[in-house]
Amino acid sequence: MRFPWRWPRFRLRTRIALTLLLVVLAVQALNAIVYVLMPPRQLTVYSAHWLIEQSEKAALAIFQADRNERGPLAARLGADSRLQVRWLPAWKEVAADPHGLIMRPFLGRARASIEADLQGTVRKVTARGLLELHKNQFKVDVQEQPPNFVSRLAHGPLAPSEPDLPVIGAFELAIQGTDWTWVIIEPEGPPSYVSSLQPLLMFLLSAAALVLLLSAFVARRWLRPLDRLAEAARKFGHTRKAVHINPAGLQEFEVIEQAMNEMQDGIKRFLDERTHMLAAISHDLRSALTGLRLDAEELTDGEAKEHLAGGIEDMERMISATLAFAGDELKGEPAHLIDLAALLISLCDNFSDRNCAASYSGPDHLFALCQPVAIKRAFANLIDNAIKYGGCARVTLSNSGGRAAVSIADDGPGIAPDKAELAFQPFRRLDTSRNRDTGGVGLGLTIARDIIKSHGGEITLGVPPQGKGLEVRASLPLPPSKCP
Repeated sequence: MRFPWRWPRFRLRTRIALTLLLVVLAVQALNAIVYVLMPPRQLTVYSAHWLIEQSEKAALAIFQADRNERGPLAARLGADSRLQVRWLPAWKEVAADPHGLIMRPFLGRARASIEADLQGTVRKVTARGLLELHKNQFKVDVQEQPPNFVSRLAHGPLAPSEPDLPVIGAFELAIQGTDWTWVIIEPEGPPSYVSSLQPLLMFLLSAAALVLLLSAFVARRWLRPLDRLAEAARKFGHTRKAVHINPAGLQEFEVIEQAMNEMQDGIKRFLDERTHMLAAISHDLRSALTGLRLDAEELTDGEAKEHLAGGIEDMERMISATLAFAGDELKGEPAHLIDLAALLISLCDNFSDRNCAASYSGPDHLFALCQPVAIKRAFANLIDNAIKYGGCARVTLSNSGGRAAVSIADDGPGIAPDKAELAFQPFRRLDTSRNRDTGGVGLGLTIARDIIKSHGGEITLGVPPQGKGLEVRASLPLPPSKCP
């Protein structure tokens, strides 16, 4: 249930500004959530004496074990010591920096101690860490230390009586055995899933998804009035009944909607006035023709009297068809749920009773929402045309994708494809394909198409499958409850 009155009515530019502000606030909130919920980066401080002891113990145990058991043994030792210990048959050693880059002093002294203690049992020990000395500057991320800080630190292996030293942050100790294999010792890493969840990457992806969702929601909501305008235009084109559009809550769209409503009312008023005028003129002409008929009766029998009587009869048929067309327009008949199949069967039976070749093929029942009198008149015109100009009428009804598909085929000369649209024009007779002696004033197809389109349907002309004659194809929408 919608409550549009609860929302303030802002102009479009104000809504755009508020939406951008909402997006910025949402992204900032997302940024805070990501950094609160993501596991923080840990900076562990290790004891240099403890690290030396654990590294030497692990290296000796692994190098003394069978080669096939070294990998699982390294994993167990790492789990027991809260370090990451790996055994690798080969390892790409990091080359020394030619510009004098050295490891941070505490890690360097731990490496020197391990190398001195394991001398003779291993080939070499290398180390690298995050904190480095470069161009006389000791850097911890971007924090600079005094230039003489490193020069005052002791070098070489740690003496047993020497106070403990801290080994801070990430490091990597690589010990190469005499068999040229390596033991790699690193700090215990985060869980495997955490390493892929970098806060910055997660923030960027989440922010992009959030902006996309908000943009799609706002665009859909703001463009909904345009969908209503398009739907109203389509309905008005089919039914010629004004479909008033509800306000959208946007002042810019309300101007368009008001203009659309006024345009529909104006067009509907123009069509009604034209139809009233057509009906009035036809009625006045009928009165004049009645007088002409009476005058013609006073003439002596002869060819002139016959021609005059024939012309008056043709004009009366034309006026009667015009009055019927205008009358259907002005009645505004309400729509009801009717059995379309029963209607077509009844029409075919009526024509058959008059010795006309009319047959029906299709379901026994198919319900559609129609104006009963108007739709009966439309299909009666189509069947009558098929019998008059094609000698027979083969009526077929089917349910095609939730629409009632009606086909009326005959065996006549047909209508050329390039003249199909002309056949629907009022008072237009295609003399090359239709015989004037059969009668008619050229309103049958016009009235049928007008009625079918007012029901939201379509009508087209084509060639039957056998390749001879004319086939009129009409389709009408079915109620949803009656769709398969």
